[in-house]
Amino acid sequence: MNEALLALHLSGFVGAALHRRLVQRFGSAENAVRAPRRDLEQVPGIGPVTSKAIAETARSGAAAEEIARAEKAGVRLVAAGEPGYPRPLQSVFDPPLVLSIRGTIDDSPALAVVGSRECTPYGLRQAGRFAQEFAGLGIAVVSGLARGVDTAAHKGALRKGRTVAVLGSGLLRVYPPENRKLADEIAEKGAVASEFGLTVGPEPTNFPRRNRIISGLSLGVLVIEASEKSGALITADWAMEQSREVFCLPGSVESPMSRGCHGLIQQGAKLVEAPFDVLEEIPAIARLVEPRVRLSPIERAVAGRLTAKAADAEAIAAALRLPAGTVEAALTNLVAKGAAKEVDGGYLRGIQ
Repeated sequence: MNEALLALHLSGFVGAALHRRLVQRFGSAENAVRAPRRDLEQVPGIGPVTSKAIAETARSGAAAEEIARAEKAGVRLVAAGEPGYPRPLQSVFDPPLVLSIRGTIDDSPALAVVGSRECTPYGLRQAGRFAQEFAGLGIAVVSGLARGVDTAAHKGALRKGRTVAVLGSGLLRVYPPENRKLADEIAEKGAVASEFGLTVGPEPTNFPRRNRIISGLSLGVLVIEASEKSGALITADWAMEQSREVFCLPGSVESPMSRGCHGLIQQGAKLVEAPFDVLEEIPAIARLVEPRVRLSPIERAVAGRLTAKAADAEAIAAALRLPAGTVEAALTNLVAKGAAKEVDGGYLRGIQ
């Protein structure tokens, strides 16, 4: 890791775009951190506050200390444009200049699953369900390690595959603290990442910035539950700015946790009820799912009654108020399409 470049990053004011302007003006990061403040302030985007932060960080030796901490903790510091820097972030506006990473962020397609910290049991179930299905198809699930929906999404993904947690704090200050063990598990199967210094705490201003990385790493963002002021809506806004797809799970009109999702749906986000509703909208991911899982309206209704507990055709027909023969035919088709599994005693849910 280039110490001068890291010093610019640790100043807290220099992203990839401003770094490029500094290098264009001074020739290198080393020359930039040695430049007088009055010269720094000739660069567009740099005023007295930023020039002071750059000068003080460069003099402090913070970059050398950060490199030593990272080596001791088994953390990689990766700069934009270097090998190992996540490819999807290279195409977004002003990506992080440096990322701290535990684990590996590979080139597999990724989807973000986000939502409220104060979610309902419904939100927890659905976050785990969608994340598990995505991960089982080789899709990395990206979220923010927060309480509630984020935690459920990470845990669901770990049951079948990879997940990436993007923190609003430094990697040595995992927040919330009860998720430290989960962060370790994520790093073993995927990655934990942050653009903040390793010892930076979870300041409120960090999380909106963090959210642009969650969406930037992903081909689409699924919002499970969100109140009207939820931070998950900020992630959805970033996704739209970055030309990513936005999906929302509907909920009860009586639940405050559904109002943010319903608002996004009114603005054009796609309403989804099952993982395939997301997968079929993203070409880079749709080809991972065979066309045979496309369902007719009746098949989708029958599939929606299937769970991890076996149910027989008669019970499903009664619940849907459909003729038994219609349901039996739909179940036969669902099994053939891989959207249901036939077992002793009935049928289980497959990929929907």
